[in-house]
Amino acid sequence: MFRKFLSYVGAGVSGALVVYLTMRPGAGVREDVAVEPVRAVAVGPVVMPVAGIVQEELARLAKEKVKLETQLIEARTELAAREAVLAKTKEALEEVRRPMTEDVLSSSLRAEMKSGEAIVTGGYRLPDGKRLYAFATPVLEQGADGGHQVKIGFQMFRLTDEQGESVGLGALSTNAANTLQHGEVWIADEYSEVIRKLRSTPGMEGANVSPDLTVQPGGSGVIDTEDFKLKVTPERSDASDGLNVELRLEQPVKPAP
Repeated sequence: MFRKFLSYVGAGVSGALVVYLTMRPGAGVREDVAVEPVRAVAVGPVVMPVAGIVQEELARLAKEKVKLETQLIEARTELAAREAVLAKTKEALEEVRRPMTEDVLSSSLRAEMKSGEAIVTGGYRLPDGKRLYAFATPVLEQGADGGHQVKIGFQMFRLTDEQGESVGLGALSTNAANTLQHGEVWIADEYSEVIRKLRSTPGMEGANVSPDLTVQPGGSGVIDTEDFKLKVTPERSDASDGLNVELRLEQPVKPAP
C-alpha cells in the first residue's frame, strides 16, 4: 500500500511538472495547435455631412449668379451705347444724303471752341439776291442737378454782299450747292461787335429765330422754319470750358420771284 501511495504521488508530481513546463514563459507551442489569423476590417471614406455640401454649393452658385448679372448689365450698357452711336451715325448720313434726294442747300461745320464764342456758317444766295448767315453761341452752364447743360443762342441775318463784306463775312459767301467745314469761329468780343454793327446798319434784315435753347452735352438744338433748318450739337471737350460743336444749316431752294 505504501508503494501504491508513492506511485500516486509520483504521477501527480509528474503531471504538475508537465503543466509547469508547458505554461512557463518560453515554452514551445505544439505545431498541431491551430491559431486563427487576425481579420482585417475595411474602413470606408470619411463623408462630409450633407448639409455642409449643400451650403457650399449654394454659396458657389450665388457668387456665379452675381458675376453673370454683372456681365449682363455691362453687355446691355455697351449695346445701348452702340445703338446710340449707330442712330446718330444714321442721322448724320441722312443729313449728308438729303441734298441728293431733296432740293436743298446745306452747309456743315464742326469745330472746337470755348464756351461763349460764336460759330457761323451759311453764305448761300437767296432768291432776292441776299445771303443767309447763321450764328450760334453755345454757353456751358451748370444745371439744377449739378451737371452741365449748354444754352444756345441763335442769330440769323440776310445780308447783301456789301453788308457781309463790311463785317468780315465775305469769305463765307458761296455759290456751291452743299459745303462741308464751311464756317468760322469768332471770339465773344468780336461777335458782340459784329452784332452791334449789323443792327445799326441801314437796310440790314434779321431772320426770325426762336428763343435760346438749352440742351444736354451731346444733344441737339434745332430751329426748323419754312425758310431754313438750323441744327446745333455741342459736346464737352477736354478743356474745362471747351466744346466741340457741330453746326448745320439747310435751306430749301426756292425759285427767284
